[in-house]
Amino acid sequence: MTRKDKGISGRVKVQAILPPLSADKFYAGIRKQRGPKRKQLTNCPPKQQKRPTGVNPYRSYTISYKLRVLAYWYGKNIRCGPTKYREPTQLEVARYFRILVGNLSHWKKDEREGKYAEARKGQRRLVGGGRQRQWKELEWALYEEFYQRRAIGRPVRRRWFRRVSRELFEKLYQGKDTQLFKFSNGWFRGFLQAHHISLRFITNSASKLPADFSNAILDWMKFNRSNSQLRPDNEMGLGDIPGIVGRYRLQNICNMNQTPLPFEYLEGQTYSPIGEKTIWAQSSSQSGWDKRQGTIQLTVFADDIPRVKPLIFFRGKGVGPTILAEKRLYDSRVVVKFNPTAYANSSNMLKWLDDQVVPILEDQPTILAMDLFAAHRTEEVLDTLRAHDITVSVIPRGCTGLVQPLDVSINRPFKDILKVI
Repeated sequence: MTRKDKGISGRVKVQAILPPLSADKFYAGIRKQRGPKRKQLTNCPPKQQKRPTGVNPYRSYTISYKLRVLAYWYGKNIRCGPTKYREPTQLEVARYFRILVGNLSHWKKDEREGKYAEARKGQRRLVGGGRQRQWKELEWALYEEFYQRRAIGRPVRRRWFRRVSRELFEKLYQGKDTQLFKFSNGWFRGFLQAHHISLRFITNSASKLPADFSNAILDWMKFNRSNSQLRPDNEMGLGDIPGIVGRYRLQNICNMNQTPLPFEYLEGQTYSPIGEKTIWAQSSSQSGWDKRQGTIQLTVFADDIPRVKPLIFFRGKGVGPTILAEKRLYDSRVVVKFNPTAYANSSNMLKWLDDQVVPILEDQPTILAMDLFAAHRTEEVLDTLRAHDITVSVIPRGCTGLVQPLDVSINRPFKDILKVI
């Protein structure tokens, strides 16, 4: 009789459905791969010090700022207990002022040696600080050559500095190896900074202001004011109506100016002293016409609404298959004319007045500000202006860059747009 027959409970042997996995297969999915080998300490690069957020390592500080930081370091007390205080650490001061930790060490050393006692508060470097320039005689001689060359309007580029500096080195330091002097980028930047020289674009030659330009401008303003007064026969009536200045409507106050339109902007760049407003260069030709391919004539109105199309003058006769094919590509919003000088003449001015200006005036009194160009002052042009009640406000000679709206506010951004295009 078996145990089952007797009703005795016992263990039941259960046969596994799958065979057991081997040890290699069991650990195949969870065993970690071997990591990289340990490097020698001599091969490990040193850990770089992290700069505080927003720190510029090349920033310069004034003497007063350095003293303020040191005063905070010496006099500030930080609570470290109910009744205990301590001075801030060097790292805490650096993080508070967002400066490098090494700067504090140098400032503390200089302050203990008394170097800040005689320095000005706004001064940024101590007298004699920094690396001394090695070839001082060469630099001053080079600056004299540069000053004389710019005085006569000759352009100066980096190549000229390199050539003249080597010639001066051989002249001033005879017997020394020429390889000692290297025209490096660092030396050249230091030379430009020490003598306040920068690379500038060559601008158009500006007319020299007359000695009594203030009186000339005052007389010009008096002329405009007197001609703007209401007259008995003025149909406009009151002068306090919006859009009216005296007897002129804003759309009848205009300024016309012509400016050269070269095909290539600008003629070039030259090194010039910082602060000069006009960067001029002497042209190879006497007249300079070889660099002026055209002229653009712009007209603006006081109400800021364009009513007259830009007028462009090119040199030539305007005939020939090439020019005729080119004319088909001209924009309808501009008017293109041709003449032998690429400047407007009296016939062009009369055509411009009859076709564009007179139709938009609506038989109202008008004031037109222009410069002293010869084509603006011929008898035919002046008679046409008087016939249509157009008062010519002639801008004083040499003062166009001060009072002419187109020269002051429009021509410069207009040429900047042309450079980009």
